[in-house]
Amino acid sequence: MKKVVLTAVVAVMAVALSNPVAAQQVRDQTKLTYDVLTSEWANLIGGVLDLSEAEAKAFWPLYEEYGKKKGELWNRRIDVIKIFLGSYAEMSPEMSRILLDQSFALKKQMLELEMSYAERFDDVLPPNKVTRLFQAENKLETAMMMEIAKDVPLAK
Repeated sequence: MKKVVLTAVVAVMAVALSNPVAAQQVRDQTKLTYDVLTSEWANLIGGVLDLSEAEAKAFWPLYEEYGKKKGELWNRRIDVIKIFLGSYAEMSPEMSRILLDQSFALKKQMLELEMSYAERFDDVLPPNKVTRLFQAENKLETAMMMEIAKDVPLAK
């Protein structure tokens, strides 16, 4: 269960740490944030939602399905970050624009996925819990991305 939910966060750090240039830029605080979030992601989501037994039975399989799809998009987002970090020193203006366009496309796809699953989560949870789910995910993802952003320089 946690593996599926944590795919996005794991992918971010795996790529960052696998690239020698990126590994030099990843700080201890980023690694700590990653460790805490990856080990506690599902617990944090479950705790925030305070699901009844019936809700949990319907929610977790759907959330697992959602997590797999979201993880695929995150893997692609990480590829963009990896390319950026790997080519940072000698990045052409054209490559910079390609990466920006890919980033925009992935954000759009992520939003479309979230919107489509929000409707599906509405079938198994009350609207306030669906809202809370996406708020919690946003906060967790923002915390991770803030740490990663500290390690990724601005384009030249």
